[in-house]
Amino acid sequence: MNAGEFRNELLAASMAIKDALDGYFVPACRRYGLTIQQFHVLAVLEGDGPQSVGELSGRVGVLRGNITAVCKKLEQRELIVRSRSPEDERVVVVTISGRGREVLNGLTGELESCCGEAFRQQPPEDMEDILKGLKKLCALVQKLRKE
Repeated sequence: MNAGEFRNELLAASMAIKDALDGYFVPACRRYGLTIQQFHVLAVLEGDGPQSVGELSGRVGVLRGNITAVCKKLEQRELIVRSRSPEDERVVVVTISGRGREVLNGLTGELESCCGEAFRQQPPEDMEDILKGLKKLCALVQKLRKE
């Protein structure tokens, strides 16, 4: 396969994946008044703990200027707390709130009850292979961005 064929196949596959994931996540997120980005922020904070705005930006793949707006909306709904780092007051640290955990748990529970069975039916090796392939793809695309 040459580079042009790979590019075309990659574009077609990525659009199909985006459409499928949007169909999975967007309706549930809307019921909780969240965007997919906001859901991702809450999930990262729950999974990885408090993050600086810069760390969070990198983890969720949102530009630093945009992550501030995403966080501001979550803070207005009391789903996160933003505070200054005691070590360096220039650094803003973002933490999920109790209310944020409640919303996240409700949303993830809804997604699980809706589609969890489909994931459970997949052999664990297949799920691991899919994730490994996606990580390789991410690494390749990031490499292309730097060139």
